[in-house]
Amino acid sequence: MASPLTPTALAAALCMLLLTSSPIFRRASRDLRTPHAARTTRRWSARWIHRPQRQPSQVAPNALAHWADDIARSLRNGATLRAALRSVTPADLSLAHHAEALWHLLDRGATVPDACASWRSEHDDTQLLATLAAVLTATATIGGSAAAPLDRFAAAMRQRGSEDLERRAHSAQAAMSARVLTVVPIGVLALLLATDHHVRAIVTEPAGALVIALGLGLNAAGGLWMRRIVGHPGRADSLS
Repeated sequence: MASPLTPTALAAALCMLLLTSSPIFRRASRDLRTPHAARTTRRWSARWIHRPQRQPSQVAPNALAHWADDIARSLRNGATLRAALRSVTPADLSLAHHAEALWHLLDRGATVPDACASWRSEHDDTQLLATLAAVLTATATIGGSAAAPLDRFAAAMRQRGSEDLERRAHSAQAAMSARVLTVVPIGVLALLLATDHHVRAIVTEPAGALVIALGLGLNAAGGLWMRRIVGHPGRADSLS
């Protein structure tokens, strides 16, 4: 004869049911299935772990690669470096916002080397933009064909973007494990408090409340530590 379900077993079953139907579990599972898919900008307001979102001032490596390709293509079609820089508009809005300073300097009559050098000094804190400005400054100062250096810069940016996607793919499983190991204990505790009067009695005592508080603190510290170990795949983008 089958034994009746205990409150603990019932609580664990309900916890697993809630976990598998929760948005956190579905989001982590989708990250594992499609690690290279485009991430939506929508975030849950109740999510306890905040993932930094890309700010408008930040530029992706692939956006710089596309702009460098367009400038090199314009140069091969016979345009000068000054005309190519002024006529080619980046498709990425944040990159176009940064390029407005360079266009303003060129429109005011600055030479290409001086404009690129000034633009570089304005973006010392953004590594990838400063690198592009250095390439443009060197090609404008030394002379010769600027298409080849821009092609090499674009290839380096594509490699940087591929490495970022690879880091996201490798960290997806670890990120899901960190979420599960952090959420499950809290869910089990909540369900036990709702179904087991012995647990409620223990929590009302000072020693029990202290143990619960200590456990929640250790759980939060462990979640933050696992998040730090996994790292943020988009952190490299923030340097750009």
